[in-house]
Parts: sequence; C-alpha cells; structure tokens
Amino acid sequence: MMFVATLVHPPELCLARKEFAPEVRLWIDGMEDSAKKLGIKVHGAYSCPTEHAFYFILESDDYKSITAFFSGVMLTNNNGRISPVNPIKVSAEILIK
Repeated sequence: MMFVATLVHPPELCLARKEFAPEVRLWIDGMEDSAKKLGIKVHGAYSCPTEHAFYFILESDDYKSITAFFSGVMLTNNNGRISPVNPIKVSAEILIK
C-alpha cells in the first residue's frame, strides 16, 4: 500500500534551528535503516523550507509501521497527515464499476 505523508511545523520548531540539529541529523542519517527495519520502502523524501513542510512517498503493508517511522523529533515538531493512496487507474477501476 502506498502512503503520502505531509509533515508541517511552525518556524519556531523548524528542524533547521541549531537546537534541533543533532536529533534531526540522527533521524535523517538513520531514515533508510529505520524504514528497512519497519518494512517500509521510501520512494521519495522531500522538504520545502519556505513552507516548513516535509513530504514523503512511502510503501508499506500496514499503517502502523508508517506511524512508527515518524518517531522522535519528526513526530514532536510536526503536525502530520498520512494518506493511503491508490494509483489513478486503480481508483478509476473501483469508481467506474
């Protein structure tokens, strides 16, 4: 199952601030290993600094592993929305039956 995760934070909790740098670096450096342990495939991980937002395209068999992926500073500093998504053609087949 595919998921699009959007994480947004206010400027005062921006992960680019010096006080968050050590924890953010650990999370980013360990992101791939964490995903692998949780059975997640990371298709994309993006940031938009001007909007204080992160966007992730993830694949997993369950929602629980996706929520576990966003631990620590990624969870405490951001408000998130995790949306399960289908390819357009799959959705069209479901809707047009």
